[in-house]
Amino acid sequence: MNNSSSASVSGADSSAFSGRVTTVLQITDCHLLSETGKRLLGVDTEDSLRAVLSQALSEFAPDALLATGDIAHDPSAEVYARFTAVVAEYFTGPMLCIPGNHDLWAPMRSILAEPARLDLEGWQLLGMDTHVDDDVAACLRPTDEARLREACVTAEGTHLLIACHHPPIELGSPWIDKHRIQEGGELLEWLSEYSCVKGIVFGHAHQMVDTSYKHIAVMGTPSSCFQFVPRSQRFTIDTTMPGYRWLHLSDDGSIRTDVRRVEDYPLHIDLSQGA
Repeated sequence: MNNSSSASVSGADSSAFSGRVTTVLQITDCHLLSETGKRLLGVDTEDSLRAVLSQALSEFAPDALLATGDIAHDPSAEVYARFTAVVAEYFTGPMLCIPGNHDLWAPMRSILAEPARLDLEGWQLLGMDTHVDDDVAACLRPTDEARLREACVTAEGTHLLIACHHPPIELGSPWIDKHRIQEGGELLEWLSEYSCVKGIVFGHAHQMVDTSYKHIAVMGTPSSCFQFVPRSQRFTIDTTMPGYRWLHLSDDGSIRTDVRRVEDYPLHIDLSQGA
């Protein structure tokens, strides 16, 4: 059975949309391994990524694809090349990829473009790199903050959607929250001073999050492989299916978002195949 959750955020119901709508597919936390067929916690992560892309691309033809980190679990140029090859089987349009804590910058950068921005119709999709090589915790760099501030000041009628790996808010899971963007509250507060900022999307948490800070939609997306139990006090794997998020961006600044999960996927969690 297909499990999905739809929401209208950032100020409008989808029925009120008028004019052009730009569609972005967000995938996250793919955790691709060094060998095809290899499993992580019982999941063939390349196979689950293919299942996500196959279902999603049968539903819509997006204008862009967004991958918000932990693309690789075994971070090498070969794994990032395999990621791009798998994606290209389903989608060949614009793509923005953000590194996560399992990614390594040098091999990722050798294959994928820097996580700067995508210019879409009436929107800018801005990448914010919160990762540090070989460290789980988030880092909010002054250079990224300065770039975001400049984008806010110079938006001139363009709506902004910000993408990062780590959550900027607490999720009620201490083992996840200790690695969130610690300055997330301050970040959201000054971003809320700009009406052009409509949303921020993230990964890392392996679960769906749909909330808001003032007028800004704050959205976390399920992993394309395995999930974490929401509000768990320690590392706990959920049995919900791999997922993805649709972001329908209206030229009036509204966002309609839809989190979906793959149907009838043979998900078999095996904790002996460690993370």
